[in-house]
Amino acid sequence: MRSLPAVAVLAVLLTSAVARAEGAMLLPGSEWGEGKDLSVMVKFEPGNKVWGKLGCNRFTGTYVQDGTALRFGPLATTRMACPAPAMKTEARVSAALIATRKASITHLKLVLRNAKGRRLLTLQRRDFD
Repeated sequence: MRSLPAVAVLAVLLTSAVARAEGAMLLPGSEWGEGKDLSVMVKFEPGNKVWGKLGCNRFTGTYVQDGTALRFGPLATTRMACPAPAMKTEARVSAALIATRKASITHLKLVLRNAKGRRLLTLQRRDFD
């Protein structure tokens, strides 16, 4: 029964690897959105590029990540007019991206926070199978 300790060690190693990967903020290549609302999307690309949808308009720009520190900008957006609910969503999401200073990933959720740690926006991973 020497294999039982080996299996236990392997299980611990695999669990810790998954926990590290989940908390490691592996942003490049990932896509995030607000639940089933397809009008809000943030896509992180290699080279610190970011683009997506704010609720009405599209945006593109850059981001800087250092550990859990995260900043967006400068960001450029299209300037279409949309119905009031979409514009309200856009104002909320835009403000969250501009104010973001920290972020964390847990259980396939990206939580954006301001400098004081207040939650601004929670996004769900969309490209994860």
